[in-house]
Amino acid sequence: MPKIEILFYSPNDLDEFIDFCIRGKEVSKGVAAKDEDGNDIFGVISWLNGWGVTEAHFFHTPKGHPMTFFMALVHKHEDDNVERPWFITDLSAPPEILLEPDIPGINQVLRVDGELGMLNEPKPLNELLAAIQPDPELDAEFMAQRARVLNALEGLEGVPQKKRFFAALRGQGETKPAAAVFKEFNFSPRD
Repeated sequence: MPKIEILFYSPNDLDEFIDFCIRGKEVSKGVAAKDEDGNDIFGVISWLNGWGVTEAHFFHTPKGHPMTFFMALVHKHEDDNVERPWFITDLSAPPEILLEPDIPGINQVLRVDGELGMLNEPKPLNELLAAIQPDPELDAEFMAQRARVLNALEGLEGVPQKKRFFAALRGQGETKPAAAVFKEFNFSPRD
């Protein structure tokens, strides 16, 4: 049975978030920015490929819509049984909900106040949801990187090399920086 996760986001800025999905964040051309933990910010598509996701489809509201909503349907790798929570509850008084991002840098481009937008008047939920449209360009970006990843994996021998490569795609330089891993395997997450 397929394992399909449905992920919902409310970005601060939809265009910026779509760019983040594709490219992550850079400090200069071709050089990834780092998050507060020192992980490379390669973006959502690279992170998904770093977990061996076999298929992903993206949806969002159009530009200028009063609701800013982004959604991804992610077909997880058959061996991936890990649940990756995005939020944790801090049980202090009063309790707080904290973002615990697994994707480096995503906390910089998401709203965490719970607001999806502002309306001038109430609208039926089905009308609001009807505004969400597929994004075939993001789907194609995911598949293009997936093809490059699969091509790179053909040249890798052994589980340690593959683990290091997947960790680098997720922005985590486990034994050496992600950029060094990509250089070693002649790969770029942004081609």
